[in-house]
Amino acid sequence: MKYLNICILFGVLFGATLNAQELNIVVPGTAKQIPDGWHKFRFQGAKFDVGVKEERLTEGNVIWFDDSRYSGTFSGYNISGKGTYIWPNKERYEGSFRNNMRHGKGTMYYLDGTRHYGKWKNNKKNGKGQLYDKDGNLLKDGVWENDIFVKAAKPKKKKR
Repeated sequence: MKYLNICILFGVLFGATLNAQELNIVVPGTAKQIPDGWHKFRFQGAKFDVGVKEERLTEGNVIWFDDSRYSGTFSGYNISGKGTYIWPNKERYEGSFRNNMRHGKGTMYYLDGTRHYGKWKNNKKNGKGQLYDKDGNLLKDGVWENDIFVKAAKPKKKKR
């Protein structure tokens, strides 16, 4: 029984760490029977200030019950296109999204003041990017794969 409790505790702690940067989603059907135009409303604990076209969200702002926030474009009920997502702990991502995930170019601003600018794929750093410290000094420049720094960029040649 003690082993089971430790496994459950480990799973909860580890799972919370893995999901720390997940995005909230918009429940499909949120804008059902809402006419085209700009609307403010509440649905399942979230506040919406959004554009609606053909019962689908197009752009706007959403604040979820946990105080996560998104401002930007939607594709139906998915966070997609350009926007800014702010988590309850005040970390934020500004850039491209696809299907409720960070995807494309963007900048992630972390609590400790560091930031990562670069390419993202399915919510993970993936492709060329740079990591900066809180003072704006470059810490890493290169390629990430699946959130792991795998290759430093080649030094730039000095002009003569």
